[in-house]
Amino acid sequence: MSDDQTPAARYLRYAAIRRSLLSAASQRIPLASVASQARALTLWDGKQVRPADEMQLAAVFDLGVLDPVGGHGRAIERQARAEPPLPGSEEDRMLRALGEARFGLYRILGPRAEGGVSAEAFPDGRPLVIWDNHLTRNRAPGALVGLRLAFPDEDLAMTCGTAISLDSRVLERLLLGTPPQRGPVIPNLPRPEDGPALERLMAEAAARLRLAALAAAPGFAAKVTRTALDLGLMGPVLGRTPADLLAQG
Repeated sequence: MSDDQTPAARYLRYAAIRRSLLSAASQRIPLASVASQARALTLWDGKQVRPADEMQLAAVFDLGVLDPVGGHGRAIERQARAEPPLPGSEEDRMLRALGEARFGLYRILGPRAEGGVSAEAFPDGRPLVIWDNHLTRNRAPGALVGLRLAFPDEDLAMTCGTAISLDSRVLERLLLGTPPQRGPVIPNLPRPEDGPALERLMAEAAARLRLAALAAAPGFAAKVTRTALDLGLMGPVLGRTPADLLAQG
């Protein structure tokens, strides 16, 4: 394999294309869709998106571009119609991959010396390599994340959109069907060494089937993101986090 066709080299090229496509598509989200996504995440103040940080803003645009709630069309499809790339090009493969990208749950095992991140799908344990330069930052081996993967090439799994740190509390709420919360949000970190709790939750076949059904249904990404926000795993939420905690941040 030539140097420019190694996974690491292809990832660098595709990453630049991905960034350009997602940026262009984000400009094609109608305001009504932006409002719907932000409302679903309690990040709308009645007139505009009101995130506490860039990650929360990225979560709103991630939904609007790739997986909107509220019956809105996907901005990535608008981008494909407005500026179709040359068929068969890397731009074309990346655009198609973004259109087919799916949100799921994964456990991060650690960086690989040859590049990429060792991971496994949750809960089935299917191993895979995910290409993302930042995925292991501040995450210990075994950390659970929710993210969307795109495959511009069959052997290259790339993140697109936000990677959300999760723990067993999120999974428990999803399995119980806990409705979105409106109360105070207290910022906190995912539980450390959470593996045993995750395994207990997934011990029964019924729980695994329930999670699989949730993941296959529309709106799963929004549901996971909102649950993480409610639990404070994405930091403070303006209007929901007490003022004294905001001041501390």
